[in-house]
Amino acid sequence: MEKINEPRYPSFKLIMQAKKKPVDEKTAADVGIETDRIGLANATTETVDFAAAPPRAAGTIVKDEGDGGTKAADFLAEKKFV
Repeated sequence: MEKINEPRYPSFKLIMQAKKKPVDEKTAADVGIETDRIGLANATTETVDFAAAPPRAAGTIVKDEGDGGTKAADFLAEKKFV
């Protein structure tokens, strides 16, 4: 029971074996799903608009001269995080 939460990682040998195994591709009809019930026609969500993320601005470097905590708190307050 003591090893219940420890992740198990595959060995290199098992990873290489897995690369060689064939992958079976199946269509919706192969697994018994009606094609008129899936896809864009039956999507429950709709994309109205999208935009690329803005480029990241340069960060602020704070040199701690004994008042680093105050500067960090002021920065967080300015950005309305606290």
